[in-house]
Amino acid sequence: MPRFRATAVVAAAAMLMAGCATGPGLAKTNSPRRTVQAGAEATTSTEPSTKQSAQAGKPVDPSFAAERLRLINPCALIDKDVLQTVGTPSKYTSSSYTRCSNYMKDKGGKTLNITLDIGYSLTSTEVKNATKQIAGLKSGEQKLSNTSCFISAVTQESPAQAVRVQVSTGTGGAEACEPGRTVLEGAVRKLRGNPQKYSPPKGSPVEVDPCTIVDKATLAPVLGASPRALPFGLHQCSWTGQSAQMQIEFKTARIPKDGKFDTRSVEADLGGGVKGYQAFKDGSFPTCELVVVRTKDQADAGEIVEFIVAASKEKDLDRCQAAQTFAKAVLPALPQA
Repeated sequence: MPRFRATAVVAAAAMLMAGCATGPGLAKTNSPRRTVQAGAEATTSTEPSTKQSAQAGKPVDPSFAAERLRLINPCALIDKDVLQTVGTPSKYTSSSYTRCSNYMKDKGGKTLNITLDIGYSLTSTEVKNATKQIAGLKSGEQKLSNTSCFISAVTQESPAQAVRVQVSTGTGGAEACEPGRTVLEGAVRKLRGNPQKYSPPKGSPVEVDPCTIVDKATLAPVLGASPRALPFGLHQCSWTGQSAQMQIEFKTARIPKDGKFDTRSVEADLGGGVKGYQAFKDGSFPTCELVVVRTKDQADAGEIVEFIVAASKEKDLDRCQAAQTFAKAVLPALPQA
């Protein structure tokens, strides 16, 4: 099975960079060479001129639609030319479908760590506090200290999502928000263009909307007739109701040789030759987590689907049996290898 990989025509000049180290399930890739305006100043007007849409499920611009974002390689949005305006870039690393980091140095040789997330879920308070503007989008900043800054550009208001940059400069480093604005400005502009995309292997769930793949009939036995859906990011959805919760998430992962993602994992037969690995976790809200591998390459990097069923202690429910039933209902609807 080929590794989940990104595809793009990469100019020879990109090979001068250090290779992009990637997270599990993502193949090595180089920075794409589609250049944005290097060092463009981030606009921080307190009165955004772009009309934002609060229509449920709709992005403020079609460029930021969830179905499009799910296939975009986040490392392709952190352009080398922009990074060079704030310091010396290092390797790109990715720990999930939607996150990319560059642990680099600023112009003074000090630590400058930059992490970008796309499809990042915001709280209503964060949206309310997005009173600035970056690249025509409402923007908000949270400065935890002089060396740590979070900046979000709102791409959708309901449910609220953003392109988000986290910057940390470490002890003795420069102020963190300024380089973050520059990087976020470049990322948003590139996202509006034609950035590098993933070319998923057969069986990959990366393009699937987790909130629409599950029907009410699957949820009703555990949650009742009217569960409330709670999307988080681009690849996770949970539902709550009647003292219980169910959740599905698609992830990249390093696949263990023995299949045990948790020391408590036990194998579960899901039928049709499909195996899952479940782990029961006791506590105030007992939970069963069931993992099913969807893709895996020769280096054991791959993609998984995680099914979670949790309920209050008082609820009479075999959580792991419910998780297996959940998985059996959903798996046939996912892309097949």
